[in-house]
Amino acid sequence: MRYKLPVFATIADAYRFLGREFGAWFRLAIVPLIIWVVIDASVQLGFLSGGLFGLQSDHAILAYTLLNAPFVVVYLITVIILFMYAVALHRLVLIGPGSVPGLSWVAWHARHWRYLGRGLVTASVFVIAFIISATFVPAIGTAAGTAGILESAAGQVTLTVIVLLLFAVPTALLTCMTLPALSAAAADDDAVDMAEASNQARGNLWRMTFVFGLGLLLPFWLIEVAVRTVGDTVIATDGPSAGPELLVTTALLIVNFVGFTAGVALLSAIFRRLRDNVPLRSDVPR
Repeated sequence: MRYKLPVFATIADAYRFLGREFGAWFRLAIVPLIIWVVIDASVQLGFLSGGLFGLQSDHAILAYTLLNAPFVVVYLITVIILFMYAVALHRLVLIGPGSVPGLSWVAWHARHWRYLGRGLVTASVFVIAFIISATFVPAIGTAAGTAGILESAAGQVTLTVIVLLLFAVPTALLTCMTLPALSAAAADDDAVDMAEASNQARGNLWRMTFVFGLGLLLPFWLIEVAVRTVGDTVIATDGPSAGPELLVTTALLIVNFVGFTAGVALLSAIFRRLRDNVPLRSDVPR
């Protein structure tokens, strides 16, 4: 009988780890978080504008490049920092606190190349599925509008459910099929390649989707809505100004960072349960 991933127990595993090992992962997270906050605040306050260089150029393409170059550079730095943080956090969850001593997480290893390659495969699966969905969704919406389905609330809800079932859910399932390979790469588990990861995830794609939906997307969406609501209330009371808006933006960034951390922990918890309960195909008697 194939192993069935327990949804709520897996979610509890991830958050129990984040609570129990708060000091370990926070020491790991503080540098990436500060870098992200500083970069985002610098962008918000206009410190990184390349407009002056762009205005001095007579060539439109060069002017556009100079205008946007600072933003591209700092956001690329942010992506790299978050990438290396994710690899280190996977190791922290799967191997233990001793696996990431000090600032060793900033060193590039072979595991980072494997993680990057598998991440690109996962992103490609998601993008292709998303493009296919984006191609057909407008056609469905147009047909529904012509038929008068969108004129009622029930029709709108029905159309939303149909779109989710036909496109969003398959996209999520296909993406989940490749995700365990990321944790395997971070943990240097060479036995689990992309094919083995999809084999381990087989039969648990729905459960993995629910783990991410209930353990990550729903709670952090609610937190983000709450932060935005409070922020909009404060700004409406005090009037628009750079200070409150920057505070709200920073608060949302911290929420997103914690959500990113929770997402990596959830993926690691999923991989650990699959690894410990689903035998490798090479180990199955033939």
